[in-house]
Amino acid sequence: MAAADRKANNGFNTPAVVLCGAAALVFIVALSLFLHGGYLAAQARETRAKTETPVNEALRAAEAEQQARLQEAPRWLDDGKTKAVLPIGTAMDRLAATASIQTLPAAPAAEAAAGNEVTD
Repeated sequence: MAAADRKANNGFNTPAVVLCGAAALVFIVALSLFLHGGYLAAQARETRAKTETPVNEALRAAEAEQQARLQEAPRWLDDGKTKAVLPIGTAMDRLAATASIQTLPAAPAAEAAAGNEVTD
């Protein structure tokens, strides 16, 4: 019987091998999830740094000044009244009101197509 007991103990310890394999698999999965999360966080930081612009107060003040100039009331720039400041919307409206609208002549291709029609 001693020989039979010795033969039974000479093999692999199957439960221990399966347990160590399962533990290694769990460790590898957890490590890969940890590394993937770190990669995604770094990628988000880089994307944010590239797409978000920091607040530039000097630029914001210059843009506000330009917008104020664009919206100011009409006025003369010189004493000779040769140069004026006028908001672009008002200038376009005045130009459209004073412009004479003329119809365009028919396109040559349209006339040729109309002349080539077959009449029975």
